[in-house]
Amino acid sequence: MIEFGKFLGWVAVVGYSIALLGFFCKYINKKYINKLPKEKKQIAVNYRFVMKYVLKYHKIAGIIASISIAVHFYLMYNNYGLSLSGLTSAIVMWTVFGLGIYGYAINKNLRGSWVKFHRMLAFILVLLIIFHVLFKRAFLLY
Repeated sequence: MIEFGKFLGWVAVVGYSIALLGFFCKYINKKYINKLPKEKKQIAVNYRFVMKYVLKYHKIAGIIASISIAVHFYLMYNNYGLSLSGLTSAIVMWTVFGLGIYGYAINKNLRGSWVKFHRMLAFILVLLIIFHVLFKRAFLLY
């Protein structure tokens, strides 16, 4: 079960990375792809084809990451104890997930302050995940 728990932790990282990739795709499109000259139109077409699928699966990747981190947390807690760095990362990930649900189902204003908070926490989460992977045993409570 421990190996499955570790696997789910990496599934969460991959799912989260795919979800985060949407931000970078939009940024690159806005700053560079939209400004390409007409003779480079095929690059823009190919880029937007890939971007369409990254954005299409943003929600699914976030759902997979959140579910797998919940099971990962449960399995690791039962086998090792409480990792404070893992708990912090999980709380921030579930907050990002909750804000995503809020924006998708309730608010739907993609220019609202919830989006800024959703993105800010997503980038903070990158640092928290890296910290957790490097120092998970240093902050372990039995």
